[in-house]
Amino acid sequence: MGKRKTIVCLETGKQFNSVENAANAIGVSSGFISRQIKAGKPIKGFYYYYAGEMLPDEYRQKIRNQKKKPNYKSRPVICLETGERFESISLVSRMLGISKSNVFHAMKNGSAVHGIHFYYGDELKPDDSFFKPKRRRKVRCTETGVVYESIKDAAERTKISPNGIGSAASGMAGGYHWEYADD
Repeated sequence: MGKRKTIVCLETGKQFNSVENAANAIGVSSGFISRQIKAGKPIKGFYYYYAGEMLPDEYRQKIRNQKKKPNYKSRPVICLETGERFESISLVSRMLGISKSNVFHAMKNGSAVHGIHFYYGDELKPDDSFFKPKRRRKVRCTETGVVYESIKDAAERTKISPNGIGSAASGMAGGYHWEYADD
C-alpha cells in the first residue's frame, strides 16, 4: 500500500488526509481525483493538489512547455470570458478538461462549452452577436409553483438530479412534476 498523501484545495485551503477522504467529501472516485490532480484540472470547479508538490498553475505551465510534435494545423484559440490565449484546441482540451470536439463545435457555432466561449486567435474577434448566451431555461415545479432560474439551480435547491429534472420537464422527477417556465 502506498504512502497516503495530503490533498489540499487551492481555493479554500481545506486539507484531506488521503485521496479516499477527499473523494468521499467531494463525492467523486479516488481515481478521478488522482487523474485530475495529475492533469492539473479542476474537480467540481476547484483545483486540488498534493501538499508539498507542484501547484495547479505551475503544472499548467509545465503542460504548456512540453515538447510536442509540430502540428501544422494548430491555430491559436482565445477564451472570450478570460482573454486567455491557448496555442491550439488540443491545449484548451488538456488544460480545461473539455473535449477537442466540443471546443471545435462551440467555436464554429458561437455556443458556450462548460459556460465559456472560444474563438480563433488568428482571426478577428467575431461580433458579440455571434456568441450565443449560456443556455439557461427556467423550470417550474408544478406542485409547489416555485420557478427556478435553471435546471442546475432547481437541482441544487431540491437535491434532485439535474438530468432527472431536465428529462422530466414534461414529466416527473424526484416525486414532483416539472415544466419549463417561459417568461
